[in-house]
Amino acid sequence: MNSIRQRLLWWLLAGLSAVLAASGYAAYRQARTETNALFDYQLQQTALALRNQNLLALAIGGDNEVTGDLSVQIWDRSRGLLYVSQRQRELPFATQPGFADLAWQNESWRLFALHAGERIVQVAQPSGVRLRMSADIALRNLAPFLLLLPGMGLVVWFGVGASLQPLYRIASEIQRRRPGALEPVAADRLPTEITPLIRALDELLARLAQTLDNQRQFIADAAHELRTPLTAVRLQAALARHASTAEERAGAIQDLEAGLGRATHLIEQLLVMARLDAEPTGRLEPMDLLELAKTVVVEQSPIADSKALDLGLLSGEPATMTGDPAELRALLDNLVGNALRYTPAGGRVDIEVRQTETEVVLAVSDTGPGIPPAEQTRVFDRFYRGADAAAPGSGLGLAIVRRVADRHHARIDLDSSQNGSGLRVTVRFPQARVMA
Repeated sequence: MNSIRQRLLWWLLAGLSAVLAASGYAAYRQARTETNALFDYQLQQTALALRNQNLLALAIGGDNEVTGDLSVQIWDRSRGLLYVSQRQRELPFATQPGFADLAWQNESWRLFALHAGERIVQVAQPSGVRLRMSADIALRNLAPFLLLLPGMGLVVWFGVGASLQPLYRIASEIQRRRPGALEPVAADRLPTEITPLIRALDELLARLAQTLDNQRQFIADAAHELRTPLTAVRLQAALARHASTAEERAGAIQDLEAGLGRATHLIEQLLVMARLDAEPTGRLEPMDLLELAKTVVVEQSPIADSKALDLGLLSGEPATMTGDPAELRALLDNLVGNALRYTPAGGRVDIEVRQTETEVVLAVSDTGPGIPPAEQTRVFDRFYRGADAAAPGSGLGLAIVRRVADRHHARIDLDSSQNGSGLRVTVRFPQARVMA
């Protein structure tokens, strides 16, 4: 049953039926109490009326003085049974005066016995008479409400249909939209119950619009940034093809390989940024940031050796946290790669990882030219390269670092290295990401 209308109708009718059943039971119990009191009074008054009754007149009158439902018996202590109104329903002698419930010949009776001197008057009535009357009274009281059930069902059926019209209107509006129209849904005059759904739908449309914008931006950035290196590669290939000597051809091929390396690096950076934009959250898992830093140091060591750089890891204690290993690997690769790229030959690049009670701290420092304070707020923009940037690069490294840090709720600080020169980048992962 997937229809809201049917569900509401079912629950309403089930609830009303339960209420009517409870009310019917209560009405039956009340009617039975009142009926018992009324018939007990009738038994008692009948017995009082017959205690001095002339038996001959009673016998001649037959059942005119008593109803057919009552069984009347008059006893004498010395002479035994004097009168019985219904021979076929003769009841045993009641030794105790007052009211009593009696089961006789597979039938339940309500009996009243009156001891008046030597005479004993017994008046009894089948209990079924009382039960039937109680049920009739309860049913008559509930009959108007039972007739309301079909009417209530119709009211709910059409009322819910009318209440769902705003949903149908919104569905029709969305169906009429052209592809790519991701504006918020008009929420005027909507019922309160539908507002959370519309709000969630608007948030989904906003996220989808942001995703499409990111994709369009990625395509535009990729087309713009790849144009220059691909043009250079094409020119270098032409130079290699038209080289007149082996030395010229070798130099052109070397330049071609360098250009291909830069284009490959740019494509890899673009793909990393696109993946970060496409996925709302990373795949978080327990990890040791120190072990990840060791892996990056080992893989980046050949680059450091080629420039005679001192690349080292200053930490020795594990730093366990919750994070996305692939994203944090990209963060470390870009921080260390930038430091190696901009640090002059013979310089130094240090990586430090430490854990405190409240955070895990990652710091990468170098002895390069550093970043002027005026540019420190812009270096995290995509494709931004400083005015004095001499080393080749894509301008995406620190943008990736900032994106990964934001996804891990981390804070980034830029300052000078301990010797007052170079650059020190510190990333602080908060306590919520630290594992005890």
